[in-house]
Amino acid sequence: MPAASPDVVPALALCGLVKRFGATVAVDGIDLTVPTGSFYGLVGPNGAGKTTTLSMATGLLRPDAGTASVHGVDVWSDPAAAKRMIGNLADGVRLFDRLTGEQLIAPGIATALGAASALVAWGRWPIALLAALVCLPLGVLTCLLASRTVASFSGRGRGRIGNAVALLAFAALVLTGPILTGLLGLLGEGSAIADRIGLVVAGTSWTPVGAVWAVPGELAAGAYAEGLVKLFIAIATLAALWLLWRRNVVAASVAPRRRSAGGRSGRLGWIGLAPTGATAAGWARSLSYWLGDPRYARNLVIVAVLPVLFAFALGWHVQTPVFAFAVVVPALLLGLVPYTDVSYDGSAFATVLATSIRGRDDRAGRLLGALSASAPLVVVVAVATVALSGRWDLLPAVLGCALGALLAGLGICAVTSAYIVTPVPASGDNVFKRVPGQSAWVGFALMGFTALAAVLTAPAIALAAVAVFVGGALWSWLALVVGLVVGGALAMGGVVLGGRIFDRTGPLLLARVRATAGY
Repeated sequence: MPAASPDVVPALALCGLVKRFGATVAVDGIDLTVPTGSFYGLVGPNGAGKTTTLSMATGLLRPDAGTASVHGVDVWSDPAAAKRMIGNLADGVRLFDRLTGEQLIAPGIATALGAASALVAWGRWPIALLAALVCLPLGVLTCLLASRTVASFSGRGRGRIGNAVALLAFAALVLTGPILTGLLGLLGEGSAIADRIGLVVAGTSWTPVGAVWAVPGELAAGAYAEGLVKLFIAIATLAALWLLWRRNVVAASVAPRRRSAGGRSGRLGWIGLAPTGATAAGWARSLSYWLGDPRYARNLVIVAVLPVLFAFALGWHVQTPVFAFAVVVPALLLGLVPYTDVSYDGSAFATVLATSIRGRDDRAGRLLGALSASAPLVVVVAVATVALSGRWDLLPAVLGCALGALLAGLGICAVTSAYIVTPVPASGDNVFKRVPGQSAWVGFALMGFTALAAVLTAPAIALAAVAVFVGGALWSWLALVVGLVVGGALAMGGVVLGGRIFDRTGPLLLARVRATAGY
């Protein structure tokens, strides 16, 4: 790159930047000049001070010493002018902590004005008006404290809150069609709408969300006992929010205590409960991922959501044999979730290889963990779909097809995850984050695995079809037996074959994991 002319103002100039966090010196007098028209990058290990330096250079973190300027404009003397010339794509999205004062208080003002307007409604009943003077400010305070409590979680686990919001938004988006259809049906029932809305309001008034707003109405109607109970619910809700908010704020402002090296019994989660042995340790580790990692949990949500969409597609006519089998497709998809399981291990995969674990033990542990988390959910959803369909005689067939599909998918994944590593969201990232490096061939491969799992489940599906069209408990029970036997055989075969492949490809998988994770 040609040298820049000394008369040209550099795009970025850092001079003697220093930043300390307590006794730790994160950045120690860095000097850097980036000429206009050039392209620079900061490379270094974790803890080198890259993020801290860029945060100071872009006006996100005030330095303890030194200066930073963009095209000659000092970032901290004239931040507005400097930031107009900066494009900053942050690695993560902060929740609540970058709002302006106006943005923070505007929702509170709107809530307070809305609550104050409700006073007009209670003017005809003095006792209700008196209660409203107490309960409406209490309701506003509850709303504000609830928002602050949610914000306080962002300091303790920003990824957890973001992922929880993402999962809820995903479920709400998927269920938009059924919800709108239900509302349109409600509106189409004419005179019944008022009664139905009244039932919804009455139920909501007993919740922590609605109790405080319902007290004046109860007193106006002469229901003094109900009013007092709802007032108690409102006060208890406010107290619980206060305690939770205070706990989070204190926890965020106090440095965490160091745990002793010895630890205590029962602090290892599922690993501490598992029996000894390589397979058992892998089982416990895999189960902890499935139950604690949102990247896996999103797939468990799909199992519960898809039957609802199926009912929507049937026009809510669920008392049919077809709806009884609505759990089979999500069970099949759930079995294929760990097709690239090693990718989610990240740096922990190096620890797995360091133990010199046999491939068969690793494959078996991962499969058992996935099965322990997913099979109970599949059984529960299967019982629910059969109950709604009214065809209890088909329950064995439904379980045979669903569990057979789940086992077949897990058997396939025991082999594929010994080959395939793909870029995935890092632990703590948004679970629906689009990761650079994901290619179309992965989607085509997953489609192929899905078709293969469906073909391998065909014997149980065929017997289930006979049970539906011919009838007879024998066919239904045969479908259960065949589904479990074939699925179990496929799962065990996948463990054996995948284990042999894993013994050969382990180091190569680690290299791919490091490459896709970017470290």
